[in-house]
Amino acid sequence: MRIGIVGLGVVGLSTGVVLAERGHEVVGVDIDQGRVQGLQCRRPPIYEPGLEEALNRNFERMKFSTDYSSLSDAEVIFITVSTPTIDGRIYLGYVFDAARKIREVARGVIAIKSTVVPGTARKVKEITNLKVVSNPEFLREGNALHDTESPDRVVIGSDDKEAGDLIQELWSFTKAPVIRTTTDEAELIKYAANSFLAVKVSFINEIANLCERLNCDVNVIARAIGLDKRISPYFLSAGLGWGGSCFPKDTLAITSFARDVGERLRIVEAAIEVNQERPFRALKLLKEVMGEVRGKTVCVLGLAFKPNTDDTRESVALKVVNLLRQEGAMVIAYDPKARSDVEMVTLDECITRADGVIIATEWDEFRGLEPKLRGKPVVDGRRVLDPAKMGQEFRAIGLGVR
Repeated sequence: MRIGIVGLGVVGLSTGVVLAERGHEVVGVDIDQGRVQGLQCRRPPIYEPGLEEALNRNFERMKFSTDYSSLSDAEVIFITVSTPTIDGRIYLGYVFDAARKIREVARGVIAIKSTVVPGTARKVKEITNLKVVSNPEFLREGNALHDTESPDRVVIGSDDKEAGDLIQELWSFTKAPVIRTTTDEAELIKYAANSFLAVKVSFINEIANLCERLNCDVNVIARAIGLDKRISPYFLSAGLGWGGSCFPKDTLAITSFARDVGERLRIVEAAIEVNQERPFRALKLLKEVMGEVRGKTVCVLGLAFKPNTDDTRESVALKVVNLLRQEGAMVIAYDPKARSDVEMVTLDECITRADGVIIATEWDEFRGLEPKLRGKPVVDGRRVLDPAKMGQEFRAIGLGVR
């Protein structure tokens, strides 16, 4: 089958290389000429484990262009463009722009993978007069290829059985359970899933706050409640909160959408409020172990919003950096993949030069750093260190002072 992909970020590229691996011909379109030129030279614009290797394996079945006319003979066209929030509300302009350009050149079935509020697929159908399916993605950055190849479920929202059947057949190789729904239901499933996970993280972070007041360890609490099959252990890792390209924008988008239709998602709103407090928590703990930070050098270990990605969108680490700068601290940082306007140094230099250290991203290479960090004021914002191996000038999220 000939597959079109509009939007060559992590979702679009993961979708494209996985389908190319299954023998399909894939044409990727993006308005960013630099991104397209890089891909034409086999250089992905983002870091994602296994992506560059998969791109090279399947390069002969993949083409990249800024020209929408290259989609003219595509049987299925996935829309995977960004849907950011602006002033707390979803911006769908990129989706609708893509739809208008597709209408001019193509006649295939449109499958929307971008995260969009209910009603968007119906609007795209009005714009294009084509068959439109809602087929939301559920991948995790850092595990994008695995999650695309082996999803927990495949959600297909369509008011046209033939179009829905085509998308179901396309993903049949995954052997995942298939949920057939209306387009509105499919769009809401994506938001409900992300919102629930965000709530779960914020909940355990509130328990972590309480543990810091007591002689308790949130990791012990989380392990115990996670063994309850009704709760499960997933997304019960206390830390500095959630960031990235999904949870921040999606929770804002669905709460504003709900208000627009006359409802409030109060639990999701509370989760957002809890998450906004997390960078301040990190600064508070650092001041407990090193006093005022003005004029001192602070090393931030990790800038990506999570490990195994170079993505710094809505990174809590960068919010911590900004707070430190506002307090008059000099900030240096180390991250294996991510970059920013912070002074980037090697791991050893970051630790050696620092008057205090905050671990802000749980990269595996930060585990086992206790010998190098012992004796310095340290805040473990992601619980990667063994507290028993640290000294008195140590604080960790969700760990009472012992």
